Amino acid sequence: MPAGGSPTRGGADVGAHGRRDGRLLPGGHGRGGGQIAGDVSLRVLLDATSLPPKPAGVGQYLLGLVHELAARPDDIELHVAAKKRDLPTLQGRASTAVFHPVALRSRPARLLWEQTSLPRLARRAGVRVIHGPHYTLPLRLALPGVVTFHDPTFFTDPDLHERAKVRYFTRMARLGVARATRVIAVSEYGRRAAIEHAGARADRVDVVHLGVDPARYRPGPEVADEGLRGRLRVDRPYLLWVGTIEPRKDLPSLVAAFASLVRERAAQSLVLAGQRGWGASDLERAIEASGVAGRIHPLGYVSEEEKIALYRGADALVYPSIAEGFGLPVLEAMACGCPVITTTGSAPEEIGGEAVELVPPRDPDRLRAALELVLGNPERRGRLRHAGLERARGFTWGRTAEGTLGTYRLAVGSA
Repeated sequence: MPAGGSPTRGGADVGAHGRRDGRLLPGGHGRGGGQIAGDVSLRVLLDATSLPPKPAGVGQYLLGLVHELAARPDDIELHVAAKKRDLPTLQGRASTAVFHPVALRSRPARLLWEQTSLPRLARRAGVRVIHGPHYTLPLRLALPGVVTFHDPTFFTDPDLHERAKVRYFTRMARLGVARATRVIAVSEYGRRAAIEHAGARADRVDVVHLGVDPARYRPGPEVADEGLRGRLRVDRPYLLWVGTIEPRKDLPSLVAAFASLVRERAAQSLVLAGQRGWGASDLERAIEASGVAGRIHPLGYVSEEEKIALYRGADALVYPSIAEGFGLPVLEAMACGCPVITTTGSAPEEIGGEAVELVPPRDPDRLRAALELVLGNPERRGRLRHAGLERARGFTWGRTAEGTLGTYRLAVGSA
């Protein structure tokens, strides 16, 4: 059985039950809520054991949420279950949180720990709510549970994922949604999918968008940007894509559109920033067949500082996904003043609104036309930049935390 350690707050040992003083919390949000009396703060256990070594969208969500929840000690006493390897990263972002280190050496071990040991940890910690931020919850849980539903494509586009993942996530997401007192969807698109495909009750689903840190994701240039891009051997001008390389990102369409474009814009290059995922060989074959492989630069996973420098230097972010539960790079790029071209039909259209250039998915010709339009029209590019900056101001991790706190209060209030 995976072993846990003593709880720590910012590196110091603390008692499992923290502090009490009988203050009242503010009311809830969304469809109802109320005051919760008793503790100085709402005591919540957030399961962060799904944090990957190289955080992408869901990992960034966990990091941003932990940081902002911990910054509200008058509203919440945050307990975090985390793998021991992740403690330095998480504690650096959340010094007021109580951390419960867990020794987990494999994914099956994590799943077993979630179903068997996490409920016991919740009881020992005396929490009032448990939050599963990555689709799943313990199925036997004697207190309110909140689960976050991210990506509906396991249900809507199963051919875009590994079969084993589809079987696991469709089953466990349905079970997690059924067990949850409240469900957080990260977009309205995700809310509809959680109801239609995962069986969520409409009156129990709250939309809480993801965010960015405006202190970091801001327009440049910054002094360090050129050096960071130089370290990656990226020269301007370039188009940028950011994400995990997998079939639902529709990178072959991007390569086809770019190959057509670059025949007239020989100086332009395409930079792909992201780690290999399942099905990455489709992209490699598309690059080899494009005839412009020398103008396409896969960088692999990049650090957050490098990613921000890439956004600031790009002529545009091109994000042609078939479907997304949110599409965090769209928001990150807008916050950095980078024009965005993305696709219709799922969350990126919702998040970008009128501040992005939209094309249908799986349509290289329309994508190529949008690239030409944005690159060839400085006025339009400027409008996208300014509209994106304005749009991004409404999406911060602080707002994500406030919405999440409202969901916690609703969960406790309905227990």
